[in-house]
Amino acid sequence: MNKERSVIGRACAVPAISIALLSLLAASQSQAQTGEGGGWYIGANIPLMFIDDTESVTGGENLRPIMLGYEASTLNEYDTGYKFGGNFGYAFESGLRIEIEAYYASAEVSRLIYSNVAVPSLGFTLTEDTEIPVSGSADQAAAVINAWYDFDTAGQWTPYVGGGFGEVRIDFGGVDYDPNGLAQVVTDTITSASGLPSFTLPPGFVPELSPKDTTTAWHVGAGVSWELSDSTLVQLGYRYQASGDIEFFGANENGTADAMTEQKTHFFELGIRFRL
Repeated sequence: MNKERSVIGRACAVPAISIALLSLLAASQSQAQTGEGGGWYIGANIPLMFIDDTESVTGGENLRPIMLGYEASTLNEYDTGYKFGGNFGYAFESGLRIEIEAYYASAEVSRLIYSNVAVPSLGFTLTEDTEIPVSGSADQAAAVINAWYDFDTAGQWTPYVGGGFGEVRIDFGGVDYDPNGLAQVVTDTITSASGLPSFTLPPGFVPELSPKDTTTAWHVGAGVSWELSDSTLVQLGYRYQASGDIEFFGANENGTADAMTEQKTHFFELGIRFRL
């Protein structure tokens, strides 16, 4: 509960700090709003999202019928996803833009592959990769603060570069897979090698991992905007985003399970901005 309150507090702090920073910067530049491009704006973007294959370190302990620790490497592959975001910011005459942004993104998980599976106490290693059927989407929800710099070309086309940071909520709650899948493969391999009869593990033998975690993330990007009218700009851009560690944990009467990973994401964005 304390950890959850801490996560919520950090997530709420990002937009609060951002708004305060925007207000401070706007006040300090109140005399610089006479030129073209200066002032407040709102915007939205709808990019395509490509998540790099993510490698995880997975492990845990089964307490029943005997205590056995296990470890494995996990690879998640993703289909092309999407992102929808909105932003609110201030553009200075110098070319600097500061904005806050909130977005939601989602991508289908296409493959789940385990490798380097080991049960050290038994001296057991599974040499072949094991693929477990998987379906459903992994989602992101974020609040970030961005800083962009627009290069003055004295024309309708304006290149820009910049980056940002914030808090990202990763949610695998929509992903459907069998938590027993890997343990069943290991069990079948051991019983087959030892000549023992095979058996099916009961549902819930391996605990389900918690589906959500919140972490920090940063991104860098570049693009170009086109002035459609005095108040409206459209833009095309690219961002590379990297998250901090993402941790999941599960426990029941049979044992524990945990996984740690991170995400690297590419966004190809089509956006629009309106000067206020």
